[in-house]
Amino acid sequence: MRIQSVYVFVKLAENNCDFNVHKVLGIPRSSMWSYITDLEKTLGKKLINRKKQGLSFTAAGEEFIPYARKIYQAYEESLVSTSHADDTKIEGDIIISTTTATAIQWSMGSIKKLYSEFPNLRLHITSSDAISREEENSSDILIRPFGDSENFNKIWYTVYHHGLYASPKYIKQMGVPKSPDDLLTHRLVGYGEHKFSYFEDINWHLKGQDYGLPKLKPVLTINSTKAIFDAARHGIGICSVPIESNNIYGGELIRVLPNITGPTTKTFFCTRKSATGRTLKNIDIFNNYFKKYLKQIGVSICTD
Repeated sequence: MRIQSVYVFVKLAENNCDFNVHKVLGIPRSSMWSYITDLEKTLGKKLINRKKQGLSFTAAGEEFIPYARKIYQAYEESLVSTSHADDTKIEGDIIISTTTATAIQWSMGSIKKLYSEFPNLRLHITSSDAISREEENSSDILIRPFGDSENFNKIWYTVYHHGLYASPKYIKQMGVPKSPDDLLTHRLVGYGEHKFSYFEDINWHLKGQDYGLPKLKPVLTINSTKAIFDAARHGIGICSVPIESNNIYGGELIRVLPNITGPTTKTFFCTRKSATGRTLKNIDIFNNYFKKYLKQIGVSICTD
């Protein structure tokens, strides 16, 4: 029995036998099956029902779930208790779910530095604005807007204040809107009807309610906040951008109608409550790294 097989089985159990978790784990679906087959051969029991209508745990598979969790937890705790004081000796996987914008702005140079200090860490980062069930069930860390959950602790957060922005090129061509109604003669860029988990007001500037704006029709929608920023930067139209993000991207856009204040959102750093042993230690290492990284790019952290 390989310990990686136990790990994969535990992740599968967290996702109610949904093999799509292989995407979050970053391994082929065929590899998932090889790990399960390894367990079945070792235990001499069939763990998964392979039926056309879907996959499910057998009675033996359901019975093995709590034992698999205990086996893997004991393994991780033993690694911490028996390892040398040098953290670089500890290896392990960390599954991180974040938004697309966070992943795009992430400096690969900073990640390279992290690996230079802790070469045995293995980061598996999935980026999407709409968090899937597989991501939420399998992740060790969430860095995104998030609600309350019995499975995660919110450790700290960053705050983003939204406003309306346009490029100098656009303003030169189309002029500066003096009032909300002036926006009816301007070009607007929006996110579209796509889901952004825990941020329902991402198109606050188009809806025509609550923010003192008329209902507006965008000339372009695209479900990527970074792409929206780039569209505005190239003069396509006015968009919603967090003040903090504009600063991160070099302050290329100019705020218009500054008296119009959009929604305030929080991006949380969340950790899985059930994490123990090596995983918990690795989460702490990553947490310390990420806080330093945000400080370097000028992002403030709140812990209240």
